[in-house]
Amino acid sequence: MRILVILLLAFTITARAASTQATETDLEALAEKHIIESPDYWRSNATETGKCDGEKVAELLMKVAGLFKPVASLDEALEVLVRQRVLSSPDYWKKSAVPGGVCVGKNVAIVLSRGAALLPVDPPKSANAKPLEATTFEKLRDRYDVVIAGAGTGGVGAAVQAARMGVSVLLLEETDWIGGQAMAAAVTSMDEGGTLVRERGLYRELCGLISAHYRPLGINYLTAYWHGHVGVEPRVGRRLLQVMLGDARGGGVLDLALLTRVSKVSKEKNTVIGVDISSGGRTRHVASRVLIDATEWGDVIPLTGARYRVGNCLSDAIDPKRHVQSNTWTAVVKQYPQGVPDELLLKAKPPGYTDKVDAAFAKTLVAGEKVDTKTKPWNWATFIGYRGMPDSSHPADNSVITRTHLNYNNDYPSTVAELEDPAARLATNRAMQLKTLHLLYYIQHTLGKSDWSVADDEGFDSSYRCAEVDAWIAERPDLAPFRAVLIRFSIMPYVRESRRIVGLHTLRPSEIERVVGKPVQFKRTVALGDYPIDLHGSMSLPWLEPNLDREIDIPNKFGGHGAGPFAIPFECFIPEKVDGFLPAEKNLSQSRMANGATRLQPHTLNMGQAVGVIAALAVKEDIQPRAVDPVKVQRILLEAGDTLSIAPVAARHGTKAWCELQMQVLQKGAEAN
Repeated sequence: MRILVILLLAFTITARAASTQATETDLEALAEKHIIESPDYWRSNATETGKCDGEKVAELLMKVAGLFKPVASLDEALEVLVRQRVLSSPDYWKKSAVPGGVCVGKNVAIVLSRGAALLPVDPPKSANAKPLEATTFEKLRDRYDVVIAGAGTGGVGAAVQAARMGVSVLLLEETDWIGGQAMAAAVTSMDEGGTLVRERGLYRELCGLISAHYRPLGINYLTAYWHGHVGVEPRVGRRLLQVMLGDARGGGVLDLALLTRVSKVSKEKNTVIGVDISSGGRTRHVASRVLIDATEWGDVIPLTGARYRVGNCLSDAIDPKRHVQSNTWTAVVKQYPQGVPDELLLKAKPPGYTDKVDAAFAKTLVAGEKVDTKTKPWNWATFIGYRGMPDSSHPADNSVITRTHLNYNNDYPSTVAELEDPAARLATNRAMQLKTLHLLYYIQHTLGKSDWSVADDEGFDSSYRCAEVDAWIAERPDLAPFRAVLIRFSIMPYVRESRRIVGLHTLRPSEIERVVGKPVQFKRTVALGDYPIDLHGSMSLPWLEPNLDREIDIPNKFGGHGAGPFAIPFECFIPEKVDGFLPAEKNLSQSRMANGATRLQPHTLNMGQAVGVIAALAVKEDIQPRAVDPVKVQRILLEAGDTLSIAPVAARHGTKAWCELQMQVLQKGAEAN
């Protein structure tokens, strides 16, 4: 039921935004792309009480469908629009969008809004940049203005923004893949609470790069969630993040070090002044002005001495048995029309695979070739469409999904122990991989999908990944027959919850409420989120945080407390006492429930962008991050195209008027109680 609500919610969000009248921004965008001739007719008629000429609407529908593929008739257009979830059914439009017919204005407004959301983002200036390559450990400098631990979405966002502001940046990644939860963990079905998130900041830039890569190939990249959200192949996404980093480096200093982590933090009194970094048994000291933790687990926070939250504990009273969100070790799978390579067929049951395991998967996934989100268990077509990806090995319009990743019924329970104890983390990581191996066996054998297996072209079988698998096989020789499959699983697990700093302000679910109340528009907003509250495996009162998460805040279903824009203030990124240090991933100051809404890839990328601004201003003005003027942060973010106002403003995105109207909204913003 939870996934069905995702689909319905996506429709509801857009419909709500367009329920009275298509926004001026939507109309201008559609006119610019020649989907409509002029906004005037639609401005007057596509309203709550208006009526639109059926013939004009038919022309509109055909042009919107043409965003996906050329169409020659209304029937063909309707087929495309239903498949792409612009329309839920063709029936109404077959009767009304005809010569002499009349269409209800509010229905047309929804089409206009959805059509505008599907317009391709223009290729950004960074599209032609040379991808940033890693710098060897020996060639790293002894001093950088900003050191960032973790090259996931938050770390990349912080690095790109800080480097563009002219400060020197060192970006560290302990694996050999950048991209974190999005690319290295292969969760490339972008979790957009609403498509408006595509207008914001660095996520808008990434969407533009994805569009610029796939559209010339004739490949539709709106594949995720049954052709409703942005998707990208992990190897493509990783290269595009390298392009963003390469563009940000320009003629300045932005170094990327792979297979390197922060092993020690140096401080003077309460201020971080540098780090020891380690790689392959080697260690060296690097001085910094600002250290940023953008790791997937929040692993640098304890090294700084900053107080933090983990699960529903504080760092001075940790209970390793408390819940954190379930995690998932994903695997990219694809269809092999000519047959799966022999080494990628699971010919024997993996260790631990029993009839009980088979029966458990049967409760969530069965055979079937037609998408049907209303019926449980899901069938195969619904399952692969959920996390659908573009597929460069099948260069068509991707109307039929041939590449996806396994991230639906293979969650694995997790506890505080996995965050705090490396041995417990390793054991759970391996258990997650085994569960995904079980799922693949179920797919190939019980479902009979012998033409599907792990993708052999993503490049996950790197030296780092092979070493990790070989170390496991050395302890578990019974896994040796499955090595060729395991080395092609994703580089790291999909980590949904990390340690979280105790900051100057802790974001609470009551402040991002979007149904029974309104989200707080903080005066010092520096980032927006969109997603509903979604805690995998721990959405119950005993695992929430007293005085932060209330029982009345618990959604009775996915999206029960709403989706759509909410604000995140400057103070959530400032530790209560430690200076020279900032968080830039899932580790900002927030409650567990709030984390369930901020943890998604588009949001962490843009939160990282905000942290990059704070860090760069601190360096340039020779002050601590807590002393940075939030208004300066806001202006720089707005000039970079990052939306900060929860409600739309009456000006075109990126214009001077747009920036000024948003500043007016922020100046009037309400403070949290």
